[in-house]
Amino acid sequence: MQTAYITTGTLNDDWTVTLDEALPLGQVKVRLAIEPIEMQSLRSHDEVVAEIWERQQKRGFQPPTRAEVDADLAAERDSWDE
Repeated sequence: MQTAYITTGTLNDDWTVTLDEALPLGQVKVRLAIEPIEMQSLRSHDEVVAEIWERQQKRGFQPPTRAEVDADLAAERDSWDE
């Protein structure tokens, strides 16, 4: 039995499909079943960041203080001289 691959692609014109990933087949004749998929709308940067902050707040995340970050950076830089 031959292996079937499922991937996505873009129909560029009436004759050309560009796959989103390469398949290990070389130049062979293949059978295609075309199924249009709905494109997810891209969210803005601000929406993504707001969701990240909300999820962090829900799980009780506390970002490091300025002093903690400075101490970590100083320790890292000090280790370079060793």
